[in-house]
Amino acid sequence: MTSGILNVNKPVGPSSFSVVRDVRRLPGVLKAGHGGTLDPAAEGVLPILINAATRVADFVHEWPKTYVATIAFGFTSDTGDREGTITPAGDPAAITRARIESALPAFTGHIEQVPPLFSALKQGGEALYRKARRGEPVERVARPVEIHAIRLLDYDLASAVARLEVSSGRGMYVRSLAHDLGSALGTGAYLSGLTRTAVGPLTVSDAVPMATLTGEGWTRWLLPMDLPIRSWPAVALDAAGVAAVRQGRAVPAPNSAAGRYRLLGPDGDLLAWGEADATMRIQPRAVFLS
Repeated sequence: MTSGILNVNKPVGPSSFSVVRDVRRLPGVLKAGHGGTLDPAAEGVLPILINAATRVADFVHEWPKTYVATIAFGFTSDTGDREGTITPAGDPAAITRARIESALPAFTGHIEQVPPLFSALKQGGEALYRKARRGEPVERVARPVEIHAIRLLDYDLASAVARLEVSSGRGMYVRSLAHDLGSALGTGAYLSGLTRTAVGPLTVSDAVPMATLTGEGWTRWLLPMDLPIRSWPAVALDAAGVAAVRQGRAVPAPNSAAGRYRLLGPDGDLLAWGEADATMRIQPRAVFLS
């Protein structure tokens, strides 16, 4: 079974799920999932995990993400982006590069962020956007997120539109960042455009357009499924160790270091990943090869 990761260049328009659905139609694809939602109005890097690679999804989510965000000041949007109802909110005439740059440090590091009303975040087992579309009251609670860095790329005084480069951890909403930045500057703001330029080592310059992924030849774009865990220490197993792991039994750790390990078969292929416990035995958490 062919397994690996596709670095897909999602265009503006389709949802992340619809891109996954199209990938599932490719020959040889039995399972597929994405490594981090991009809104329909956003474009750029969308990692798609194929077959056994779906079992490393959690580690793809751990990769940092980089965005280029276009933010319009002087207005708000009920969805936080250009897809919503745009409402005038303040005069952006006093906004300058210096004011924006002076406000950015407050949004870096570990911060609390309220997710957008129209988001896929679930409450009571249902996405917030479904409740919002029905007009139901939704209680949104601030959540901790991490923004590694924000850099102002440019600001156009005439249109009151800024472009920011944002690097963050998982769970951060750029729409919320745009809204909060507008509030801090007293003018309101919304996200008018978004490109995800990188997810971990995957960059938009190397991403594959969906139209390119056709027929049997799509596999030439497949990246190794162990890419998210390649930096972990590896343990090469003998035949007895392989048999034990395939049965879900623990194997000895090579040293006294606890943590996560790649477990390799005799040919060097990734067999499983596991975690060493206090007894210094590695318990398999996911087995990839049968």
